[in-house]
Amino acid sequence: MISCRTTTQGRPDSPSRSLRADSRKGGSVIRPNGERVQLIDPRVKLYFLNSSQYHAESMAMAAGWLGLHAGDVVAIDRSQLDLGLQFTSGRECLPLPLCIGQLLRIHQNRQPGEIVGYYMVRGGAPCVSESYMGYFERFIAEHQLTDVFLLDPAPENDYLGFDWATLAKHLAPAILTADILVEIDYVLRVVGAPGSIEPLQREWRRLIDIAHTLDEFHSELPAFVERLAALPRTRDPLTCPRAVVTGDFFTRFSPFFMDDVRNLYAERGIILKPVDLSDLFMYVAYDGLTGMANDWGMKPGGLALAKACTRVFEHDGQQYLQQWWSYQAGRKIAEYYRGLFAKTGLLVSESNDVSAIFEKSSEHISPKIFGEVTPTIGKSLNAEHEGYDGIILIGPFNCLPFRISEAILKPVSIQHGMPLLTYESDGYPVAPAVLRQVDVHIQQILEHFARTRDSSTNMSGRPLASLRSVLDILHQNTHRN
Repeated sequence: MISCRTTTQGRPDSPSRSLRADSRKGGSVIRPNGERVQLIDPRVKLYFLNSSQYHAESMAMAAGWLGLHAGDVVAIDRSQLDLGLQFTSGRECLPLPLCIGQLLRIHQNRQPGEIVGYYMVRGGAPCVSESYMGYFERFIAEHQLTDVFLLDPAPENDYLGFDWATLAKHLAPAILTADILVEIDYVLRVVGAPGSIEPLQREWRRLIDIAHTLDEFHSELPAFVERLAALPRTRDPLTCPRAVVTGDFFTRFSPFFMDDVRNLYAERGIILKPVDLSDLFMYVAYDGLTGMANDWGMKPGGLALAKACTRVFEHDGQQYLQQWWSYQAGRKIAEYYRGLFAKTGLLVSESNDVSAIFEKSSEHISPKIFGEVTPTIGKSLNAEHEGYDGIILIGPFNCLPFRISEAILKPVSIQHGMPLLTYESDGYPVAPAVLRQVDVHIQQILEHFARTRDSSTNMSGRPLASLRSVLDILHQNTHRN
């Protein structure tokens, strides 16, 4: 194992001063022989957890914008899960053996002299991924994985030598674009002409190949959007029923966890919309606002902002204003990219109102519980208001946030007549019993779509299919059966 640290100019580098940084100099890794290697050295290759091909490729692209070097994107497969299970008890939540297997596979396939940096996510209570960092550090040391370190930009290591603003400037466009491309991918599986997914992926890889800097990415983006807008389609996606896919980010993006189940929905004319990964970052920013406002006996909003302005020379006032700016900047950036990609005619959702999601979830779970369970519950409770016709709640095996979300959402969904499918994936083929539940869920979504649509506009403001369109969809699906 090697340690990842960043050094402060003029200070001796020692274990007691590990994980300190000079943003002008950047981070470095220290090999067992004492050699210091800068993170920007071509020998250092960074690998990102692949819960979504679009997200993994976007993160690799953003790493290049920062002067770093990304390794090949490693797709998730069952061989990695089988490999990881050899080193775990099998009772852990699914991401752990998968990450272990992926890390081992990367280490086995690395090039001579390559130093592997593996990005390790952190969760929040009650998610056990908060403990993954320490577990992986021990695993790497115990199994003597040479030239491997864990990558985790955080305040304690001064964000690996990059100031936070620089990281946010480069990572936000990559994550938002990946979120949007996942949405477009799922939409094209329903409304796109046969073979339309391949041109989408081809155009995306073309953009990756030519966008070597953030400026180049922005200059090429309008033309990329125009090419996507030209992709042939069979109907307007806004006339289709749709279901939101929520739950653990690790499982909701990748088809690996539900085999070809997404295609079953697509064949019946239902668009699935995974909740954006960027929403999790927006939640983190808004959660910080909520905590500080609560300390003043307030909720985030105009009064709290006014309070912060009156305390602009105090630490808490300055902190609130900084957090508020970060949250508002995130919203504006998301609105910009969504507005740009809306020109494709392939988006079926808008930027999320995190404050509404927060309020919805707080009716059922304490907002003091920090983690993905809060946005999962809030998004699901707000789904019908946003124009969705059903919910898919998916989580990995032994995921406590999933279990909590399921326990809250099942009775509420029944009460409000909102179709809900919950699925706890173990990474292996979907059982026939679950497939029967999927078939029932699909029919419930179609009935919800037919019941709630009329000639007017629904609450989310999107145009509705005419009654004839609804009957045509139901007729086609009945004919398939």
